[in-house]
Amino acid sequence: MPMRLNWEEQDPNPSAQGFYNMLQAADEPLWDGCQKYSKLQAATRLLTWKSDCNVPESTFNRLLPIIKDMLPDGHQLVPNFYETKKMLKKLGFPQEKIDACKNHCMLFYKGDSDLTNCRVCGEYRYKNSGGNKVPNLVLTYMPIAPRLQRLFMSRKTAKEMTWHYDHKKESGLMVHPSDGEAWKHFDLKDPRFAEEIRNVRLGLCTDGFSPKNSNSSPYSLWPVFLTIYNLPPWMCLKESYVKLALVIPGRKSPGQNLDVFLRPLIDELKMLYEEGVVTYDAYRRNNFTMRAILLWTVSDFPAYAMLSGWSTHGKLACPYCRDKAGSFQLQNGGKSCWFDCHRRHLPSSHPFRRDKKGFRIRTAVFSGPPTNLDGDEIWDQVRHFPTVYDGAPYRSKNKKINGFGVTHNWVKRSIFWELPYWRTLLIRHNLDIMHIEKNVFENLFNTVMDTTKTKDNIKARLDVALYCDR
Repeated sequence: MPMRLNWEEQDPNPSAQGFYNMLQAADEPLWDGCQKYSKLQAATRLLTWKSDCNVPESTFNRLLPIIKDMLPDGHQLVPNFYETKKMLKKLGFPQEKIDACKNHCMLFYKGDSDLTNCRVCGEYRYKNSGGNKVPNLVLTYMPIAPRLQRLFMSRKTAKEMTWHYDHKKESGLMVHPSDGEAWKHFDLKDPRFAEEIRNVRLGLCTDGFSPKNSNSSPYSLWPVFLTIYNLPPWMCLKESYVKLALVIPGRKSPGQNLDVFLRPLIDELKMLYEEGVVTYDAYRRNNFTMRAILLWTVSDFPAYAMLSGWSTHGKLACPYCRDKAGSFQLQNGGKSCWFDCHRRHLPSSHPFRRDKKGFRIRTAVFSGPPTNLDGDEIWDQVRHFPTVYDGAPYRSKNKKINGFGVTHNWVKRSIFWELPYWRTLLIRHNLDIMHIEKNVFENLFNTVMDTTKTKDNIKARLDVALYCDR
């Protein structure tokens, strides 16, 4: 596939030039002849100390005049906390505070920003009706485009942003997602995007946690992170390069209404793919239109359901096998079980397929694995399903989509289908193996060690006798 490797040097675009001018002005020596600190370094060092030691603003302001008296005449040290933040403000990234309905129905965003009541459930937007109106929920959104542009403004990181193309590729060896089939599949589907090797590919990851770390006052906070796969493996998962895009507030989990909070991010991702943003590449010294795609999501199994719209409960929980999983309900335990549903993936001549004793008793398996649906086939299934951000599931919370639990496990049409390239992706959702390994190990360990969380009980033993030759 042809790649554009010859670039003509250009001056930075106005936005990038303004950033460089600000850096140059702030990079003056702290005083004439000072070799150790610049004005910018001194300000950032003091702010880091204030943050790390939890120093009050009043203490910070009282200390600075003392330090200023110790410095030579003509020094450039900032006088107080206000001026320090003012100087560093241009270095920061934009962020938006977006009010949300307390029932997770909608965001007061764009055309709905002036509403005072939720248009789905009618809930009042604020906690009180007085002069100082405090919203019930506030979503924090940090646009991703300026953060991607900033990576290209540094010569060091701009060079690494094409590592996915520059690194040595060995046949049969995968050292980076760019060596995998999913990456190459999209290159074939959209060669215009692949032609510019500086275009960005992202991965989305989210999970809920309790910041209070307490079971007595549960609180479910959901951060949404974006991973930049252009970078080499030793950089893309470093804290400095994993970008926090959304902070979804609690106190309860958003559930399937996670899509409501993803709205501003999806809008920006559509803009980044269809239009792009003019970006200055400091390493190659030219401007280009940077575009970006979301390559896939990474999550544990419960969050998989929230992101994809396929419920991970019941007998059709497996999104790959769907209604061909062969799962059944345990006669004594009552739970859905996938025991002995894996032999169909073995080669047709494998001896395990005919084994009626080592697996489920008196059962041989001759059927093949289920077919793998492509993006267009899945889209044909979900295109007519309701979306949570249109308010449909809220009005019919207990009503399931026709065929749910019998032929499919869809509960909604995910917001990711709005991305124009989502159907062309080979892989849309990935499972975080760390969570699965942890849960499997804990269940095995608790059963073997016979702890209070053991799975070995009278119902389990009756089911083992019923389904196995034991």
